Order: sequence, then C-alpha cells, then structure tokens
Amino acid sequence: MAVDRRTVLQNAQLFASKGQYDAAIAEWRKLTIDTPADGTIFNSIGDLQLRRNANGDAVTAFLQAATAFRAEGSILKAIAAYKKILKVDPARVEIYRHLGDLNAERGLLSSAVQDYVTLGKHYLKEGRSKEALEVYRKIVLQDPSNLDAQQRVAELCVQENLLDEAIRVYLQLGRERSASQRYNEAKDAYMAALRLDPLNAEAKEIIAMIEAGGGAPVNVARAAKPAAATAKAGEGSDLMAEATRRIDEGQYAGAEAMLTQLLSREPGNPEICQLLARLHLLQGNLRVALGEYRFLAGAALRAQDYTMTESLIIEYLKVEPASVPMLELLGELYQEKGDPTTAAQHFGRAVEILLEHPEPGMPTLPAELFEKVQALAPGSAIARKLAPAFDPNAAAASSPDQPEAAEPMVVSAEPVAPTPDPIPVIVMPAADMPFKLREPSAASAAPTPEKTPVVAPAHTPAPPAATPQPPVSQVAPVQAPLAAAVPPADSVDAETRYALGMAYKDMGLLEEAKEEFLFSMKDSGFFVDSCLMMGLCLKEQSQSDQAIQLLEKLRGDSRCRGGNAQLVRYELGLLYEKMGLCDRAVAMYQSIPSFQDVPRRLETLRDHGSNGVAHPRLSASKPPSPLPFAGP
Repeated sequence: MAVDRRTVLQNAQLFASKGQYDAAIAEWRKLTIDTPADGTIFNSIGDLQLRRNANGDAVTAFLQAATAFRAEGSILKAIAAYKKILKVDPARVEIYRHLGDLNAERGLLSSAVQDYVTLGKHYLKEGRSKEALEVYRKIVLQDPSNLDAQQRVAELCVQENLLDEAIRVYLQLGRERSASQRYNEAKDAYMAALRLDPLNAEAKEIIAMIEAGGGAPVNVARAAKPAAATAKAGEGSDLMAEATRRIDEGQYAGAEAMLTQLLSREPGNPEICQLLARLHLLQGNLRVALGEYRFLAGAALRAQDYTMTESLIIEYLKVEPASVPMLELLGELYQEKGDPTTAAQHFGRAVEILLEHPEPGMPTLPAELFEKVQALAPGSAIARKLAPAFDPNAAAASSPDQPEAAEPMVVSAEPVAPTPDPIPVIVMPAADMPFKLREPSAASAAPTPEKTPVVAPAHTPAPPAATPQPPVSQVAPVQAPLAAAVPPADSVDAETRYALGMAYKDMGLLEEAKEEFLFSMKDSGFFVDSCLMMGLCLKEQSQSDQAIQLLEKLRGDSRCRGGNAQLVRYELGLLYEKMGLCDRAVAMYQSIPSFQDVPRRLETLRDHGSNGVAHPRLSASKPPSPLPFAGP
C-alpha cells in the first residue's frame, strides 16, 4: 500500500514542533519506501538528527542526501549537502574531494581548486604523498596556470620515484615560466629536470642560453633545437605548434600566454586570432569567444571566403547552438551564396529562439528577422510556422489541408550538448504553484502561505526604467543605503553563483546563500533578484529590521519594477504585518491591491483595525546597522 505523503509530512511536522524528533524522523523514513533515492528526505532527516544532537547520524543522513542528489543530477544541492557535513564535522576532510569534483563539474573552478588545495595540504601534513599527488594532479588539470601546483606535482613525483613524469612536469614549468619571461625561475625548473636526466637536450640548451645571455632570449621556447619537435609530443620548439598542442590537451592557461606573446609581435595575425577564439570557446568564455568569432567570420564573409566563414560559424554553434548572432550570420552567408531557402531556415531558427528567450533591449529584432524570412522564402514552412507570432490572423488563414512540411534545420552533424541542470525551485514553505520573479498577471491565483515560493529567474538584464518609484509616505525612511563592501570585481559567472545561492537557501545554509548572492548581485541582470533573495534570507533568520531596510532600498531602485516590484512590496507588507506595524502593512498592500492574497490580508487588517502606532522595535530602538553590500 502506497504511503500517504501528505499525512506523513503533516505528522512529521507536528512531532517536530513538539520536540518529538525520533517520531518525526520515523515519519520521514516512511517516505523512503516509495522514494528510496530522494535526497530531500535524507536532508530533512539530517536536520532533525542535528536537533536531537545526534551529529553522527546527521552526517550519515547528509551523506545519503548528497549521494541521492548527485545521482539525480542536482549538483548544487549535493554541494550544499556536503557543506552541511563539514559544518557538523570539519574533520571529514574527504568531503573536500567530493566538493572539488562537483565544483569542477559545475564550472566553479576557483572553488574546486580551493577545495583540492585544502585536501592536498591535509594529505601532506599526514605524510600521505601518494594521495597528495593525486589531488595536486587534479588542481593542475583544472588550473594549468597554477605553477605552484605544478611544482608540487613534480616534487611529489620525485618522492614517489615517478621520474619520467617529474622530468616532464619540470620541463613544462620551464616552458611556462619562459613564456612569461620569468627566466630565473625557468632556469630553476630546467635545472631540476637536468638533475633527473643529465642528458636532457632541451634543459641543457636553454640553461646555457639563459646563462650566456644574462637575461633571456626573446623567445626561449622557440630557441630550443628544431630536432626536439621529432622527440616526444609536446616538446616542440614552435610556439604556435606548442600552443595548439596545449589547447588540444586542455592546458588552456599556458596556451593563452603563448598566443598572447605571439600576438604582441604579430598584431592581427588571423591564425593566431582564430586559435585564441577557439581557446576562449573551449574555456567556456562564450561572451569573449562570440565577439571574436563574429569578427573573424564577418571578415571572411566580406572577403567572400565562404568555406572559412561557415567553418567558423559551425565551430561556434557546436558549443552554443542557440546563438542568435551566429545563426543570423549563417543566414547572411547563405543569402550571399544565393541559397535563400537555407538562409530563411537559419533566420527562422533565430526568430524561434528570440520568441522563447527575448533579447533585452532589442524588442524589434524578432520582427526584423521574420521580415527577412518572408522576403527570402514567403511560402516556406518556417514562414508559415512563425507567422502567427506576428500576425494572429495568419493562424486562422492557414488552410487545414495544407499541413506544414518539416524542413531540416541542420547546423551540424554533431549531437547537441545536454541541457544543464535546471536551476532549483525554492519553495518557502509548501505551495502548489510557484511564483516566478517576472511579470505576473494582475489577478494572481488563490491565496498563498505567508512565505512566497520563488523560482530562480533566467539571466535577463533589465532595461533602465524612466524614474524610480517613490516610497510610500507612511513608511519611515531607510536609515542607511546599500553600502559599501561588494566583493572584488573579478570575473564572476553570476548565473552560476545565483543558482548556487538558491540551492544553499533551499538546504537551509542561509549564510552560505547570502555569500553567493553577494557575488551574483554584482551583475546588473541579477541585482534585483539577488537583493530580494538576500532579504528573504534575512527574514528567515528573523533579522526583520535588516530585511525591511534592504527591501525598502530595493523598492526605490530603478531596476526593481514589474513582477519583482510587486513581490518586494508584498514581502515588505508581510514583514510589517508580522512586526505589528499595521498601518505600514496596509500602505504596502494598497499599492498592490490585487496581488496574490492581498485582498484577504487587507480585509483582515481592516477588520482588526489599524491604530497607526509604530512598533517599538522601529520607533524606539536604534536604527539597524548598514547592510554590507551595494549595487553594481
């Protein structure tokens, strides 16, 4: 007989509220009968074990949760589960290996390297050189530019008597340092290789050149004997060939240093530019790569080198098949080649993507591209398919006895990359229909619980608004601005950091979640959503004063409008209502009179009467301390 999930959850919540944690855990375990691999169940059991001070049992449950999350592909939740284990038992250093692997899989390479370094240092302290070597190899694999890790790998290889690998790594270090013109350090690396292999020709020759020159030759890597190219693969003397080899082997940082060095001597060399573009594409730096590929493909198209143009476009589309600019350029290529039907297909594919994911600041682009489709192939299947999106009468005019023929939209024979993990839906607490942080309908559905479910938004920067909304007159002014200490402006994948913050929040790691939101709010497209999530974290931590301060400041920001503005006002109303500030709650609700369950809340507040007396926490106490972050 199937378990009644709703009844079990109600019983578990009731037992937990009474402090009967063993009974609550027993109820949760019932759910594993039907869903034995549900990470959420084990995570809840782990939280209950912590409340009964059974740390060992909690760790076991969190390990089960992490394993389940990994199995179902919920990488971010698995990361959060492992983080919870380390908070309970910091001595579980093996967890850092799992965290490093998951962070690397998700693309958070700096976090992955940090986790591996922590584990590697522990192994070194324990004298476990073999395990330390394995970890430092992982670091080099993720960050080939980490010369300290390469040095450690070479030293550990010597300890483990892996002399061939040690020599290879020392030679690699020498080349890396030579390419960066760090010739004294390069000499040290080559000397280490020479001590292990006294007959190594590359080491002997370059050491001699450095010593003879007093400084270094302009190009040490190029100075090695040409005969070295016929030796082991990867010992080539030509920088271009060496950079190509490194790209093929995933050693991107070293390759980029070499290509940059070459480009400084040969500005505009198309072969070097193309190799750099390919490097950035493989690194996942799509914004940079897109600009480079568009420039190179556009130049080739203007030169009527159609083969090169198509090759560049296809190379990019293999990695990013939904790139509107490259599909548009591919359409222009076929238009130039005199193939209007194929050109229309590619323009049409770009329109389909834009209709599903509108481009911020370019609202007319879909219509412009559709005009090209109509002009190139007015009776084609793709034109008929798209017509209803631009002319509602087109669908009615379409004849039922003229079925739409499927035209192939083949860009590449390569399989399309799998869709990445969906950004988790965070529900606070249970509600049947999640509310998205985008434009909702004016008349939202049935009343919801006090805490509103939120879906992580797509990365869509908001266009500037005309004027910020003024604060409600009955709300006291915020004492401090969004001030001052945003994390340093290094390159941050805002979408990844935001999604990780949402996962942490979902798993109850509110401090870790806030740290991720601090990073993601640096991106203007995620600023409003990140601030809102920060406010909800503060609310869950019962820091209502700071939550109100943040949300009031966010309400006056020009980027906060539409669905986001409504949700911010709603959350402020809930906070004021919770704190007994009924007049302020009413004022906030009246600004969104038809939003979600606001009509019911307004009616309840009016029935009880609003006396306008300020809550002592805001009227008599000192103002809340400034929040430690700012908008970009």
